Amino acid sequence: MKIGASMLATENITMEETLEYFDSSKCIEYVEILHDYPYRELNDDEEMIDMINSYSLEYTIHSPFIDLNIASLNSALAKLSVNEIKRSIDLANMIDSDIVVVHPGIVSFSGRGKEDIIYEIAKDSLKDIGDYAKDNGANACIENLPHIEGFMYQDVNLLNETLTELELPMTLDIGHAHTAGFTPDEIYFNSIKHIHVHDNLGDGDTHRTLGEGTFPVNEFFDIFIKNNYDGIYMLELYSIDSIEKSIEYMKNLGLI
Repeated sequence: MKIGASMLATENITMEETLEYFDSSKCIEYVEILHDYPYRELNDDEEMIDMINSYSLEYTIHSPFIDLNIASLNSALAKLSVNEIKRSIDLANMIDSDIVVVHPGIVSFSGRGKEDIIYEIAKDSLKDIGDYAKDNGANACIENLPHIEGFMYQDVNLLNETLTELELPMTLDIGHAHTAGFTPDEIYFNSIKHIHVHDNLGDGDTHRTLGEGTFPVNEFFDIFIKNNYDGIYMLELYSIDSIEKSIEYMKNLGLI
């Protein structure tokens, strides 16, 4: 089983401290780098790139999402957002990563009533991003979003249909799917190439330790193991303590 952890858990320490911690872990093989504030400029920092490449870890990239919207009705903002994600694909090449996680967009308050148009803009943007990733030897893995007003592709079925049409892979976020009311047996798709793992109570995207929410985590692992999912299970949690407790939970299930 391929296990990774997101830098979301280490926002209060330096990149070097983060990688030192993960490199010393007996279970974490992959680290998901958040290519957003304060690390947007990684592409231009040769020393930081060399430092990242010096560890015996493998990496995935979470492309930026702060203040971005690839589905914006403002074409300039949509284009800027797409270009920011393309920079993450460029970064993936610098650190020998082939997975770039992408958020599919937002329906803003002023976009209400124009959802059909916005979803078409999103589809065009996703195709552009996906083509750029393919041309550069990477996978742009599009993520289902949580049940928050305005967030697009909360419905994993709709996301899967879109990605199947565009021939793009999915990042399945099980916590997001839980907030949208989906159960483990409703969220397995052949398009899934990457998974974000965390728990919640179903009423908010709280990124809890595994077993501390109400998502049937055991059932989820059973289904994906039986279906021979061979991608990374990326722990997307808010603290190192939560990572360690989640790893212990997985050990108790006999997964590690």
